[in-house]
Amino acid sequence: MRPTSVEVLRGLQGVLASDIGREVQSLFGQDALQTGQMLLEMLANELDGAADSLFRDNEALVELLGRGAAAVRPLDAALAEETQAALAEETDTSLTLSALSARNSRLRGLLERLLVVCEDAAAGGKHAALMAVRADAYRHLRDVATRGWSFWDMLSFRERMAQLRAGGP
Repeated sequence: MRPTSVEVLRGLQGVLASDIGREVQSLFGQDALQTGQMLLEMLANELDGAADSLFRDNEALVELLGRGAAAVRPLDAALAEETQAALAEETDTSLTLSALSARNSRLRGLLERLLVVCEDAAAGGKHAALMAVRADAYRHLRDVATRGWSFWDMLSFRERMAQLRAGGP
């Protein structure tokens, strides 16, 4: 369907830059206009890559949960069975955000439960396969959490992580 959401946002950016921008005289107004342009750019980028990001995230979650189901079986057979059943379900091949989000939500719920078992098991120092899945799961979640952040958000994230590593608040 034309125009697409991204094309509409790009059109709004063009109107702001060409028509409205030359009418804005105050520094505050110019700053607000630039902020609006930045927000429209972020929305356009998010819309343009949202389905691809969710699709890739779902693929990574399926791989992690496949390994996790086998590794968690000795500790929580019910979770292993439920995970295997969810992975074996016939999935919707639609690339709509609603279908991808529903699958993502289901997979993330299982990963959350898996990580709870991992944290309980981590104190024992055993279960090497499960600990490898745990490390990969947290790495994946960090990657997903930082996707789409602005440069300034990344700096504040790095600063918070450095404080945590240093033993700060």
